[in-house]
Amino acid sequence: MVDLSSFVGQLASDIAAARTYADYYAASASEQYHADPFVKNLPVPHYIIDDVELEVPVMVVGITKNSDEFAAQKEELFETIKTNLPIYLVRSYKYNFVNLREEEKLKEAEKNKSREKLRVESTGGEERSQERQEDVNVEFSNEQLEEFTASAKAITENMVKNVKRYFDTYTYDIVKILDLADDFREKLKREIKKDVSGYKKNARPYASDEAIEQSAKFVGNLMFFEFKRIMRSSAAVQVDINTVKMNEYATQDCLMHIKLKIKEQDLTLQVEEDEKGKEKRYLSLT
Repeated sequence: MVDLSSFVGQLASDIAAARTYADYYAASASEQYHADPFVKNLPVPHYIIDDVELEVPVMVVGITKNSDEFAAQKEELFETIKTNLPIYLVRSYKYNFVNLREEEKLKEAEKNKSREKLRVESTGGEERSQERQEDVNVEFSNEQLEEFTASAKAITENMVKNVKRYFDTYTYDIVKILDLADDFREKLKREIKKDVSGYKKNARPYASDEAIEQSAKFVGNLMFFEFKRIMRSSAAVQVDINTVKMNEYATQDCLMHIKLKIKEQDLTLQVEEDEKGKEKRYLSLT
């Protein structure tokens, strides 16, 4: 007895695996052809799966519902937010704080160089040689770390309240994980912005609203995968696929015939660089 989704997914996966095995065999055969002077100039056999049609009889044996699990799932989700969100937030605060202070030090070093150049030009003196590159390593104090921790705790408490209010306006059947994640990211951005507004200028962990938005997006994406894991629907159609013995105890009244047509599509790995030179990799249909 298996879930219908798992069964159909496995069929499609096995067909894709068949194409993979065929490609590897063709690649292996090409090496053998190349090494044999008698078949070296012959084309290497290679087959594609244009499309596949299957008709599979299965017997529906039950349907599971997950509405009863919703309360437990919500509690697990709240606990996950309380546990993981503070960790992600402190990491983000520390990372952005260090980056901001390093940028400030580099800018100050550049200003000093410019001042020295102007001094030399105006006095006709000699420019002081730079014996070593400016040290831009940044460390944060225990007091700052405690402030980041306190911020993360306060934001987390507010975010749990926000998510609870979100759930109060939805029934289980129409809660969408993507919608929840979008709402979570937007409210997290608002909470971070409100929190850092109370920091002193020289202790602010974020350089701009854009940096706050990027941080909220990154942390929100991490939490999205937690939401997806917890809220994954367990509702399923359960089927018996034992076709060998099915005729012995199943009648046409309780059989369901699945007609599955799978058409092959190729995926190409695309590699691009963004404006900052960072590499982006993704699969694209061809």
